[in-house]
Amino acid sequence: MTEIAAIVGLSRPTVRHHVDKLVRGNVIRRFTVEIEPTHAARAGGVRAMFDVRLRRNVCGKVFASISGWSELVSAWSTSGSTDMRVLVEAADQTMIEDLRDRLARHPEVASLSTAMVLKTWCERISGIHETAPEGYVITRDGELVS
Repeated sequence: MTEIAAIVGLSRPTVRHHVDKLVRGNVIRRFTVEIEPTHAARAGGVRAMFDVRLRRNVCGKVFASISGWSELVSAWSTSGSTDMRVLVEAADQTMIEDLRDRLARHPEVASLSTAMVLKTWCERISGIHETAPEGYVITRDGELVS
């Protein structure tokens, strides 16, 4: 209201009164906000967690293969029945499914389950940003493991 008031040369309360009157008269039916993509808090809107079980203990190798995904939000090595947990965010569910299929086809992935994020209650950013080292390879007894 302040910006509109400054542009039209009226006080904020006067502008507010006129806008309220236009809303009550159904002249204004809705308000929208357009956010410049570079200022948007999130790239997409649909999030999913992939719980990954691996054939061997090679989380680093799997991470190296997905670290370049623009949809990748976070990835963790975990203990228990899940070896790795991956959080992705994409524009729609179809893109989530494509990411899931790409990850499932990785030769080190034994199984994969997906949980769609319904609502984010809290998100604290750790500031940690890692990428896999260029040319990341795993060796065993000096031999390349593929």
